[in-house]
Amino acid sequence: MNPTVTPGWVIGPFALLVLALPVVFAGEWINRRIPGLARLHIPPAILAGALVALAVLIAGGVRPGSVRIQGETSAVAWLWPVLAQWGFSAPRPTGVERPLLILFFTCMGLNASWALARQGGRPLFLFFGAASLLAVAQAALGAGLAGALGQNPLLGVLAGTTALMGGFGTVAGFAPEFTKAGLEGAPVFGVAAAAYGVIAGGILAGIVGARLLRGQTGAAGPGSGSGPSTESPGTGLLALALSLFGAGKVALFHLALVMVCMKAGAFLSALLQAGGLTFPVYMGALVVAAVVRNVHDAFDARWLRVGCADAIGALALTWLLAVVMINLQLGQLSRAALPLLVILAGQTALTVAIARALVFRLMGRDREAAMMTAGFVGFGLGATSNALASMRELAARFGSAPRAFLIVPIVGAFLIDFTNALVTTLALNLLR
Repeated sequence: MNPTVTPGWVIGPFALLVLALPVVFAGEWINRRIPGLARLHIPPAILAGALVALAVLIAGGVRPGSVRIQGETSAVAWLWPVLAQWGFSAPRPTGVERPLLILFFTCMGLNASWALARQGGRPLFLFFGAASLLAVAQAALGAGLAGALGQNPLLGVLAGTTALMGGFGTVAGFAPEFTKAGLEGAPVFGVAAAAYGVIAGGILAGIVGARLLRGQTGAAGPGSGSGPSTESPGTGLLALALSLFGAGKVALFHLALVMVCMKAGAFLSALLQAGGLTFPVYMGALVVAAVVRNVHDAFDARWLRVGCADAIGALALTWLLAVVMINLQLGQLSRAALPLLVILAGQTALTVAIARALVFRLMGRDREAAMMTAGFVGFGLGATSNALASMRELAARFGSAPRAFLIVPIVGAFLIDFTNALVTTLALNLLR
């Protein structure tokens, strides 16, 4: 007689969205309670989300089917802003997190100011060129290492420029395309690589920068300056929500603007996909938002508030990461854990080598160059927030570097995203 199988606990797509919010708060609490953890700059959503995903994995091992997560939805009311349709017919099932993903990258597009980029002058474009070279090198090295290890070359691309240079948001955007191209378990591998990058980038950026700065005869002593402030007054989920609530009509206007860009971008993305090439789902909205920003700047307008768009994007990314982490299938990670570690070790060595051998020399071998080299390692492996956090620590010890604090955020926060998307897209179309 077969034992009775009790139906498992099913978490639906909108329950998943709701569950993600307390998970973020839990991650923020853990970061505050464990000394030194905040210095690693691991996003709270990633930290607590990984614990939830691990709990789901253990529960499934103890009692198969006890917890099941349904992350796809056909609810047109939720998905309509990112659908290439004007009607309200139900679409095919889509990940419930897609509107959050596209919302984040739309806000990134509103940051893509050509006028701001020109302020960095020739050093900015040299630094951008070095970062673009790293993106290509990471993709090529990753594909080569994965093939040599008997793995799908796309694993190496995902664990290279997509996850390291791109970060969690880019992984979330491209993971479905890697899965369609034949890389099973792409979301898990991508998030694991991005998490490694956040930690490695945060640690190595400070080490590399400090060694270079100690060799500068003109380096200032401790306390001589900390560079321009890049901290926002509040970065927690609740602080972001309250800042938007306090902005009132301004926040509503920017949210409406973002929604218009998302809708127009959905049609542009459909047009790009119709050409037979693989593009991330957010590409259309990113391009539309960048056009809006630069038309705004060309007419010397003042109605766009970048800080408001940043807050909307940060809130969307935090919520998105929690949803993605909870829905991870960690059991798939065991199949390629060792090859993934080898690939990541190779990417780390490559990034540090290019930073030391090329970027430091290209930027002038002075204190500014040393600071930019540290930032290069920070976002080349992890994220721009890692780079800036490490640079602030170095500036407090060795003195300010204003040019570095201008160039690194411009390249790391939005310019490199365009290169990274193009490199990843090209790799997908060549290797699928």
